[in-house]
Amino acid sequence: MSRVFGRLALQALGFAAVAACGDGAPTGSGGPVPEILSAVVAPNPINALSALVSYTAQGTDSARLTYWADTVPLAATPYSRPTRGQGQIAVLGLAPRTAYRAVVEVVGPGGVAAESVAFVSGDLPAALQSVSLNLSGTPPPGYLLTQVSGNDTGFAVAFDQSGHIRWYRGFSTGAGEHALAAEQQPDGRFTLFMGASRGWEPVPGRYFEFTAAGESLAVYSAGNALYTDPHELLLRSGGSGQVAYLFGYDLRNVDLTALGGAASQLIAGHSILRQSASGAIEFQWSAWDHFDLAEWVGRPPNLAQQLVIDFDHPNSIEIDPAGAYIVSFASLAQIVRIDPATGAMRWRFGGQKNQFVLNGDPLGGFGIQHDVRLLANGDLLLFDNGNYHNPPESRAVEYRLDTLAMTATLVWQYRHATPIFAPYVGSTQRYRNGHTLVGFGAAGIMTEVAADGSVVWEGTLVSPDPPPTTFYRVRQLPSLYVYQQP
Repeated sequence: MSRVFGRLALQALGFAAVAACGDGAPTGSGGPVPEILSAVVAPNPINALSALVSYTAQGTDSARLTYWADTVPLAATPYSRPTRGQGQIAVLGLAPRTAYRAVVEVVGPGGVAAESVAFVSGDLPAALQSVSLNLSGTPPPGYLLTQVSGNDTGFAVAFDQSGHIRWYRGFSTGAGEHALAAEQQPDGRFTLFMGASRGWEPVPGRYFEFTAAGESLAVYSAGNALYTDPHELLLRSGGSGQVAYLFGYDLRNVDLTALGGAASQLIAGHSILRQSASGAIEFQWSAWDHFDLAEWVGRPPNLAQQLVIDFDHPNSIEIDPAGAYIVSFASLAQIVRIDPATGAMRWRFGGQKNQFVLNGDPLGGFGIQHDVRLLANGDLLLFDNGNYHNPPESRAVEYRLDTLAMTATLVWQYRHATPIFAPYVGSTQRYRNGHTLVGFGAAGIMTEVAADGSVVWEGTLVSPDPPPTTFYRVRQLPSLYVYQQP
């Protein structure tokens, strides 16, 4: 079955731009000539915009698939290594209902072998067929990752440069459940929260970890008699394997009459958790032990009527070069740096116990913030929901903290030309070229802006639901196959 090609033969087929021995493929010589014994294409049962190519070969170090269609330019998967001559290549990011032609390329010490295959992609699930981005301008190459929820399924979805879904992974939902916090982790795998929690309800929730091809790998939850919060999951390499960072919360009856609430009211407070690869709790830090309820600046005016609510509402974790945790507590309007060994709060930025002198901010600081991220230069980039501005206005802001002089200086902000107020959720992401992706999540709008504030492109999430269609975060992904910094 196998056909053996040298570089000239591959060029004749139109593969000069992606010919073998490029993109990190092994380049040995003088060994056995590779041979493809079989190559079979099957649909991916988890993702109709994906295909699975299984092959058997000999004399092979690595393999990939190059593929194209009449309306789709030539593309290639990364190289991967077979196991004892057998391998499977997942093809991702396909257009729906499209006939593709492809070539399996296997590389070995003795050269390159190739085998032609063909397949037709499937159609999107019904729940996603009316979901798209209405774009003005063109996003950079790659994909835009967020999440949407249907009647019985929650999805992580990725849109292409034209605003169409090109990748998804769905999980069944129970009553009242939704998807949240879709992320590509640094190892290239994906995570997604599924549950009914908004961060305070006494309901179960869990994070799924899965490959880009959709294969389920693990499930994460808070454990330790805590409910699982839906706002953040970080997976990082640790000394004993992969380490998970997330929030959990417990509920307590508290006298809130001093704050305008009831004499006995159910309130949620959160813990920061670090879990080992086995799920054991290595670190737990409880907001109940470190904050006074009087610091709760985001309490609703009808507090006494709330059946249950949280007082702190954490929504992001960052780990700085020293290993400390930088945590955003939205309902406290505080960003806190926490010692990973002792749990001591090393500094507090914002809120009633702010320790920094604020410089250069025309709006006087932030309130109800989301997605606080530590930049390479040490600055903090965050989405300021702006609930306490007059009038309320959301924006992206970058602050430079001097922890010796205890000053916080606004060095950059983006305010939409037509002010947008997104009272909840939202995100920011800084690219290597200095551009920033701002997600006005509650308004369903995402905007990429240059360092000077000029708009590169803007998109509005469209679905059958009444507008606006909200999203929690949006992330730009250069690749579905591997993690890359945009």
